[in-house]
Amino acid sequence: MRTVSSVGNDRTVQIDVRPGRLSDLDRASTVLGQAFSDYAWTRWTVDPDDHQHRVTELQRTALRCVGLPFGHVWVGVVEGIVQSVAVWMDSSIVVPSDVRHQVHRITTELEGVRHEASVAAEREITGWRPEERHFYLATVGTAAAMQRRGLASAVLLPVLRTGDDEGVCGFLETSSTSNVAFYSTLGFEIAHHRQISHGGPDVWAMLRRPQAG
Repeated sequence: MRTVSSVGNDRTVQIDVRPGRLSDLDRASTVLGQAFSDYAWTRWTVDPDDHQHRVTELQRTALRCVGLPFGHVWVGVVEGIVQSVAVWMDSSIVVPSDVRHQVHRITTELEGVRHEASVAAEREITGWRPEERHFYLATVGTAAAMQRRGLASAVLLPVLRTGDDEGVCGFLETSSTSNVAFYSTLGFEIAHHRQISHGGPDVWAMLRRPQAG
């Protein structure tokens, strides 16, 4: 566990950063569901009916089936409550096919009437990820009341430092210009950009090479 201090809104908070665990699943899913409820990519790819619930359950499924058992999940805890979550996947780790099929089935149901749009959008960015081993940022989100206090940076740093130590690059995709600016402060650079067809969201792919020191 790593503890850092952050100042925001004239108040200093202590952030405990630790690996996520199964007992965090409900709270982590809620934080990520709220963070992505009005995000351009999810608005395009997830059924608008009961949208936030669907997004939350998509995050829960990804965490429970893939992130926690096969990835690197880090959480930022303030006063005993998880307020920020980051999920990374190591491209060298193979997720079993039965797990991938289970996630695909649940995802198809939750995306609802937007599933075909989701599949088409994913197809347009196929091939962007590096062929070399990399840490892929699957998701990161912070509770609204705790944003702009450094929690996102805090939960991202453990894997970024691992990448630096092991000589492994980081990679992500985002549909937010403010996210592009934020990730740039962490050493990511734009590798690809396009707008999804038929009025879909803009998507930026960003790559971070291992950094010395």
